[in-house]
Amino acid sequence: MNLRRLLLGILGVLIGAAPLGAQSVETQVTPGIDFRGYKTYEWKDRLLMTRQNKENQDLINQALLDAFNAQLKAKGLTENPNAPDIYLTYKGGSMIGDAKSGARYSPGNIAAGQGQSTYIDTTIPGSIPNVWVSMQGILHLEVSDAKTKTVVWSRTLTKKIKDPGRMPKDLDKTAGEIAVKALKDFPPK
Repeated sequence: MNLRRLLLGILGVLIGAAPLGAQSVETQVTPGIDFRGYKTYEWKDRLLMTRQNKENQDLINQALLDAFNAQLKAKGLTENPNAPDIYLTYKGGSMIGDAKSGARYSPGNIAAGQGQSTYIDTTIPGSIPNVWVSMQGILHLEVSDAKTKTVVWSRTLTKKIKDPGRMPKDLDKTAGEIAVKALKDFPPK
């Protein structure tokens, strides 16, 4: 499975379904870094691969960028592409979080309300496998020192997604909640 498919769907995934409380968060900090010296930033890369059409994906990407910028400004950082102290990057997408199979059904069994034995490789063409798949959305944010170009802080958010293709109803609010959660402990004390 290639990286594009693995990342396919992030925000439609991260924004898509489960409450934010269901997210898991993983943070990594490079020891010995004095984050008080970081006052300016520049966005390096923003890779967002959703299951949305291009227009909706652009809206999601812009909503995320605006939400991150608002959070960074509230933390006293200023965007400065000419002389940044840090570079920011985010990448996101979706992947299969869990897959299970059960009994297989032929169209006749479904009509009659009957099931057959467990799904196997030799399932007869035309039969319908009983498979459950859950999607997991991922957003990875990195902060790199502009002078050394090394990552000094990163956070990964993951959550189970019920409907990765659905566009969020309140995109700005949802993007804001993601940005708050992603930057909650940044900069570290």
